[in-house]
Amino acid sequence: MRHPLRFIAPAVAACLVAVSLAACSSAAASSGPCSQANKRNLGVVAGSTANEPATQLPASAAQQLQATGASNGSVTIVVPSGKPEARGTTLLGSTANDDIVCKSDQRNKLAQVTSYIQSLKASSPEVDFLDAIDQAARNLGANSMGVLVIGNGLQTVDPLNFAVQGLLTADAQQVVADLKSKGELPTDLKGVTVYWSGLGDVAGAQQPLTITARSNLQAIWAAIIKASGGTLSVLPEPASGAAAPGLPAVTAVPVPAAATKTDWSQPIIVRDSDLLFVKNTATFSNPSAAEKVLAGLVPSIEQNGQVVTITGTASKDQATSNTADLALSKQRADAVKQALVTLGVPASLLATAGVGHSWCGFKPETDATGTYSDALAEQNRTVILTSAGVPLCG
Repeated sequence: MRHPLRFIAPAVAACLVAVSLAACSSAAASSGPCSQANKRNLGVVAGSTANEPATQLPASAAQQLQATGASNGSVTIVVPSGKPEARGTTLLGSTANDDIVCKSDQRNKLAQVTSYIQSLKASSPEVDFLDAIDQAARNLGANSMGVLVIGNGLQTVDPLNFAVQGLLTADAQQVVADLKSKGELPTDLKGVTVYWSGLGDVAGAQQPLTITARSNLQAIWAAIIKASGGTLSVLPEPASGAAAPGLPAVTAVPVPAAATKTDWSQPIIVRDSDLLFVKNTATFSNPSAAEKVLAGLVPSIEQNGQVVTITGTASKDQATSNTADLALSKQRADAVKQALVTLGVPASLLATAGVGHSWCGFKPETDATGTYSDALAEQNRTVILTSAGVPLCG
């Protein structure tokens, strides 16, 4: 793509000055507590830009960095400015031979790199996630940890300029076809998982996205990454807070009004963080806030004119049976239906279902080390709306 990555040689990467890391260790051990035999490298696209919350690493994102360090892998960092800024590659693990020193190195470097990532800021106007992802994915090597992206996904430069009227609601496959025809799809994502934190979450001058707009934004990025050979995994924690001050300007993306006709050829996903069910119940912790979120769907459902199925999904949470989750997910779908009926949607336009944790879109709830993570499990707690004939997973 357009901006070549300034790759730093391994000997220099371990002492990357820009990250202000600790001094380099001795030559890599071939075995022992800090063996370099099974390194898994991670690409990171992060850095505060205007119109989105200041960069913070949620628990699920931090787990990807931690797993990379535990494997003694390296991290490549790119800031998604309008002209992406490659910040180089540095060792996140350790090359020490002593177990205690090794683990101390890993903890220290994790803290230093985390702090560094959260301090990054764009230095040029606009935002370019597409090229930044392409750069971050280079040189990951076999069996990589993947690419971690932190940001709202609202790119504002060509060839994926969401500030252009209509792109945010465009058909995902048409967007992919256009990028492919221009040779603009990322080239190094084959077999790579892209973990995305904060997709669709905004701040500053950017108007908040409706549920349908955010759902289509996710569908577009999922299609781009799939067409490039990778897989999108949207991390569950919503980004919040104000934008960092003093950042270069980013054009606000126009968000269609709720009454704008929705593309019902794709599922509409409502996150648990939007509805805020009380844990293990079908009760909204804040009914008025949930109704406000769901109110944005009312015109779309009515304009669709066909029965919309509301399907609840659940996290597995290490359960050995799906029985309880089936019941809970159906109850949550029923609660959403009742809220929509209260808001004026005819009950005849709504059907409900529950699939528990056994469904086509279920995502692993363990991190790269195989440890259960409630933060990752959160991504399986959703309510999905589909029109007649549209599969649950699109």
